[in-house]
Amino acid sequence: MNKILCLLILFLPATVYAEIYKTVDENGRVIFTDKPTAKAEQIEVNVNSVEGSATVSNNPSTSSSGGKVVMFSTSWCGVCKTAKKYMSNNGISYKEYDIEKNSNAHRKFKSLGGNGVPLIVVGKQIMSGFSALRLESMLGRSK
Repeated sequence: MNKILCLLILFLPATVYAEIYKTVDENGRVIFTDKPTAKAEQIEVNVNSVEGSATVSNNPSTSSSGGKVVMFSTSWCGVCKTAKKYMSNNGISYKEYDIEKNSNAHRKFKSLGGNGVPLIVVGKQIMSGFSALRLESMLGRSK
């Protein structure tokens, strides 16, 4: 019976819920916490990031950049950091736009169909997520 229970636990999808609350202190500072208080307002947090394998598409609406690499990212994205490290270590020059700090970049990201970061553009090719092999292929290099 214990073995069956263990197997069920392993194969059932795990769902984790966390509640986030926002308050403003007497100095006007915004504070986020996981503990409700009388003055706290519960907020919903939506995190857009891409996990799993990267996908590449050809998008005719993307302006041709002649092999120039453009990456739409955020400062907190671990996959973005991996992509930046890979490109730096392999001599791939790129232009990065933080979609949370640059409203024009956010609009462009959305116009390209961006739903999560990183979104990497090479010419008319778009990759959601990051794969070193796919980036090399987009650049016309084999690894």
